[in-house]
Amino acid sequence: MSAGGFEFGGEIVWRPTPDVIERARLTAFMRRHRIADYPELMRRSTTDVAWFWKAVFEDLDIQFYEPCSQVLDTSRGPAWPRWCVDGRLNIVHNCLDKWVGTPTDARAAVIWEGEDGDTRTLTYGELTRDVNRCANALKELGVTRGDRVGLFMPMCPELVVAFFAVMKVGAIVLPLFSGYGVDALVTRLRDAGATLLITADGFNRRGRPVDMKAVADAALDAVPAVRHALVLRRTLNEGFTRCDRDRLWDETVSQQSEVCETERTDAEDPLMILYTSGTTGRAKGVLLTQRGMMWVVASCLVPVAGLNAEDHLLSP
Repeated sequence: MSAGGFEFGGEIVWRPTPDVIERARLTAFMRRHRIADYPELMRRSTTDVAWFWKAVFEDLDIQFYEPCSQVLDTSRGPAWPRWCVDGRLNIVHNCLDKWVGTPTDARAAVIWEGEDGDTRTLTYGELTRDVNRCANALKELGVTRGDRVGLFMPMCPELVVAFFAVMKVGAIVLPLFSGYGVDALVTRLRDAGATLLITADGFNRRGRPVDMKAVADAALDAVPAVRHALVLRRTLNEGFTRCDRDRLWDETVSQQSEVCETERTDAEDPLMILYTSGTTGRAKGVLLTQRGMMWVVASCLVPVAGLNAEDHLLSP
């Protein structure tokens, strides 16, 4: 059997050298907690789950607005755990807000290169300001905590801005693959109960233009619950059609204040709904929470050998 060209049970082609292991964040984590070897780490992380995850978010400097009274509550049974009971936090604070006014403001947060070779870079300071403007625009369009917002956009810096802006106001991100057709969009927008869609007029894929707006329009005609479409103009094509529900990014976002308070969400508030492909049956949504998104994504980088102390999701 194989996956992505890797043969299970095959020869291991690379092993970390002693120097790489010495510099690994996992090594530093184990020494900090006086853990002798990897088997002991595995044992402690599975027999004392609450200790392990508390140690992880302390190691990653995950900050809470209000600390949790209990890291893990399994009183309802292991199938129904409650994490970070009474804790309040927001991933946007941990990724962006806490760096405001620090030297990190001037560091690159987003480095983007388009298919045509065009490049753009956003510093942490620039990204934070753009996110705040977009978040204010979402509020103006009626988006509130718990609303579902679809992101049907090409890979561009504004996608990152929109992603964080939705989370900043406490809404739920609904990522939608830019290659989806009308039916796939309709299914997911309806199922999630989305009220707003952020999209673009189009983009180029492999040198060919893709009329993303036409697909979005056809889908939204079938989902009247989506009140507005926030449209980023990227191609400036002559055939751009503006509907009554449309609000243009450059008219709606760019004029907003660059100051916006981040919503103080509960640790287990929904953050994102990820749908399966739907190729073998009806697409199913998987729910990620504020706490879950931060811990899982950030901690995935902890054992990567050779990373410096700052090189994880929550530290630039």
